[in-house]
Amino acid sequence: MTRPRREVDDDFAEYVRARQQQLLHAAYLVCGDRELAERVTESTFAALLLRWPRVGDDDDPDAFTRRVLHRAALTARVPRGGDGHRSGTSAGGAVRAVAADRRTGPGLPPELAALTRRERAVAVLRRFEERSEAETAQALALSDSAVRRLLPPVTRDTLADAAAPLGEPDFVERSRRRAQALRRRRRRTRSASAVAVAAVVGAVVLVPRGQGEAAPPQPAPSTRTTRDLVVDSQPWDPTPFGLLGTLAQVGPTPSQLLELPRIDELVRGQLALPDVLSFGPRTVMRDLSDLGGSSAPVRAVLLRHTSDGLRAVLVRPTLSDPFVLVDSVPLVRTVDEAGTEASPLVVKAVAGDRRRVMFVQPGRVVVLDAYTGEARTFPVPDRYLTHGGWAPDGRSVLVWSRTSRWRITPETGTVRDVRRAALSVHPGSYEVRVEPPDEMRVLGFDPQGAGSSTRTGPSALSGVWGATFASGDRFATGGFLGQAAALAANQRRPDGLFQGVFAAAADDAVTPRLLIAPGSQGASVGCCEVLGWVYRDQVLVRWNTTDLLTWNTTTGALLRVATLPAASDRPVPGSPADAVAIAP
Repeated sequence: MTRPRREVDDDFAEYVRARQQQLLHAAYLVCGDRELAERVTESTFAALLLRWPRVGDDDDPDAFTRRVLHRAALTARVPRGGDGHRSGTSAGGAVRAVAADRRTGPGLPPELAALTRRERAVAVLRRFEERSEAETAQALALSDSAVRRLLPPVTRDTLADAAAPLGEPDFVERSRRRAQALRRRRRRTRSASAVAVAAVVGAVVLVPRGQGEAAPPQPAPSTRTTRDLVVDSQPWDPTPFGLLGTLAQVGPTPSQLLELPRIDELVRGQLALPDVLSFGPRTVMRDLSDLGGSSAPVRAVLLRHTSDGLRAVLVRPTLSDPFVLVDSVPLVRTVDEAGTEASPLVVKAVAGDRRRVMFVQPGRVVVLDAYTGEARTFPVPDRYLTHGGWAPDGRSVLVWSRTSRWRITPETGTVRDVRRAALSVHPGSYEVRVEPPDEMRVLGFDPQGAGSSTRTGPSALSGVWGATFASGDRFATGGFLGQAAALAANQRRPDGLFQGVFAAAADDAVTPRLLIAPGSQGASVGCCEVLGWVYRDQVLVRWNTTDLLTWNTTTGALLRVATLPAASDRPVPGSPADAVAIAP
């Protein structure tokens, strides 16, 4: 039963003014930016106002605002570009989202600015607000053990001193205006026409990038301004719909994502991954050279910034200290023919034996034996190598640039030019390629990675993003919606639908599926990347940069697995790079 409007208004205003300073300080300590903190606080109160008439004795508005504010602060974007905002663009001119674990905190003292946002959020809840471990875990959607692991050694006085200069703006009218804007936006979304969608698909221009690849398209200008921080109070709707021969569903927004359930213990045991697959600048790790011989399997690989470049970090969950620094192999970023940098850690870097790891370097490939610590270097007469991975049988490494492809066999030390091989070569059983106009081809490869077959697929994509991963006869890849698919999807649900994940079966035994990212018009390209499979029908998806999910390609269900490292514009030594490779 709803209450009278006047009573709602008076009660809401009293509630806001009693808590606005505390929430603003918390948002600022997590975001590290005054303007961004005010927008997070305003949007949090707006989300509360939208449900305020339904608040009753069984509801806890404090728990709601705490959860919404901290989760919004973790995913909020620092304003960029026009309209009086700070300027700045990413490589290639694409708008790049500032990730949830951005380490720069403008105005924060150095000991706080060096922390990730998630570490600061844990510190704010545990130290500044003096919340319990259980309350902190619930607010941030973490496990109790992750809260203990992420809590940095900062004091309440340090946090209070950093937030003291903020003052206390009045958020009552601001949150009312924002709530009204959200209501109007929902109405506009329901009645939006396909005119705006044409701007999305009209901006898709694919540029040849070597065999079977395409350069990421420049995203169309978003109709959502950087000031329009949206806290979505609606649950995720997984309902699928037909789309050009596929079964499509729109994925969750950042705030909806945090409400998704976690994987069960059976899947957690299969993956053997922690729920926070990242670390901070102060995380102490054992060096591989000090570990000695160990047969602990490698479950994932990350990268750590150092003063002279990068070092690999092996994730070996069966060890007491699961993060192991590969101190003996200095790494640098690679550069292609156009001058575009790429990570030395590719997504298919870990061999199926979970023992050997390969790294791409300019003019060479490094293969590490994690059991013995031995690293072997194989010179390749191509300084523009940027891609690679293990062949399906795990006996050779395949690497390539825009113009050349090479097969390296570590057992014999041979390096062979395979660019002229029939149907080329690929580190996987299948590869999805798209040729104009939106014509999909699915290439099949034998255990050595040599081309063996080709077939057509639905005309739903205009290009692919990232690698194609296979599980038996099923395969999945990230991609960009083709013009017809984008028009049809946005006519059904106008939400800037532009990118997503495609999954299908080689024998057509199941209907191909699409998981489309909402609001991916004007977002950074590559919003959703495939990182592997769990069992036969669950795809591992990197969603919105910092979240690892499983997507069940049979039922459409999504589950949260782990938090991943995020990119930083100004990384500090010891912080993680955003690259990750998960063992098959």
